[in-house]
Amino acid sequence: MKKGFKKGLALALASGMLLSTTACGGSSAPGSAAPGGSAASGAAGGEMTGELRVTTQAWMMGKYDFEGIKADFEKKHPGVTVVYNKVDNADVTTNMLQWSQGKTNCDIAIGGSREHAVQYAAKDYIIDFGDDFFTGDIAKDKFFPAFLELGNVEGKQYMIPITGEVMFIVANKELMKKAGLTDANGKVAPPKTWDELYEYAKKATVTENGKTVQTGLSIDWGTNFMTYSYLSALQGIKGNFFESDGKTIDFTSPESKSLLTSWNKLVKDGYTPTDTFADMDAGRTNFKAGKVAMLMTAASRWIECQENVGKGNTTVIPIPGTDTHGSLVYIHGAVIPKASPKIELAKLFMKEELLKTEFHVKALNTYGKMSPLLAHYQGLENADWPTVVEATKSAVTTPLYKDFSKLDTGVQVELQKCIKGDQGVEETQGNLKKLIGSLDLTTGLNH
Repeated sequence: MKKGFKKGLALALASGMLLSTTACGGSSAPGSAAPGGSAASGAAGGEMTGELRVTTQAWMMGKYDFEGIKADFEKKHPGVTVVYNKVDNADVTTNMLQWSQGKTNCDIAIGGSREHAVQYAAKDYIIDFGDDFFTGDIAKDKFFPAFLELGNVEGKQYMIPITGEVMFIVANKELMKKAGLTDANGKVAPPKTWDELYEYAKKATVTENGKTVQTGLSIDWGTNFMTYSYLSALQGIKGNFFESDGKTIDFTSPESKSLLTSWNKLVKDGYTPTDTFADMDAGRTNFKAGKVAMLMTAASRWIECQENVGKGNTTVIPIPGTDTHGSLVYIHGAVIPKASPKIELAKLFMKEELLKTEFHVKALNTYGKMSPLLAHYQGLENADWPTVVEATKSAVTTPLYKDFSKLDTGVQVELQKCIKGDQGVEETQGNLKKLIGSLDLTTGLNH
């Protein structure tokens, strides 16, 4: 891991805020916390029977066999009913409001990474899983270190990783070949700089009668990715994304200015669209339709999109400089609110179902969704997997700010104005410098 981060770091979730932790939901009556903020013991109150309420985003339901693990768990534990609540858009506000009142309408909330969970941990709203959770096949040494670390806040495991991602450029090999961007073996040489990537995008853009019919490069600039895209790109350029204090995200350096200027130029010259501003899935949708040659996003798209563009017709390219300096990783993790009356049952469901092999291997090979457990990486089918796994090992994650969600929202607003050309680069840098200076950049724990 890069200096300034804990070793083996890695990062998730989409909607109104950058991959913000999924808000709880469900129809059951809220539970109440036992004295001290934790639930009653398993021996009291029927904690190991009744409804177990699990909230997750709808997209995960489509990529993982949630119905299968529900049936399996209910069969093994008569008297238990697993109830799912699917959400499309959520932020931390709903959870914070409920949990501050000692109430919850979910027992497990899946989604987000530790930069989101830290806000709950700072308020003592979620449990610390402790060392006794990690036994047998899910002992700590069985996990991909990067992903396990992303549930850890100041030495305590507040979140269990369910799936992980790493930032890359996903490319359509056929379109890149037509653009003259592959070698004799069909490989795409990684662009070393954003100037080189600009030239790639230019060559891969196709226009007919003055209209763009094929985009050279799409960048995930939507509400679920803007901050991750900025951080991963800046990491590649300068080897870190901090100011000299090693803690404050850099928005004012020459490297930051160069990056924002490159993004603005790509849009201005017609080689990169801004459609992801309004539709965060636009880049992926158009890539699947064969209308985008390169897409800067989570690496998993390279597997997922083969169903549409052809098996073996996609590959991954490092974001400029990240093959040397490291990329950015994140997770989709699960937390348990202290207000849940089913804490032990929730832990059992996570151990028996959310972390089992069958739940993960299909998602790995079909959708590129990375498992948190090392045993699941045996016999993977795609030749690019070693590249993705190695990139994850050397990657970095966002810093742990108590006010991360506020920062994320501000970054989206300011960078979108800059990229469109509605606001100058230097003005944007100044606004973001002012914003980050107004926020709490501690974890909120032990302060």
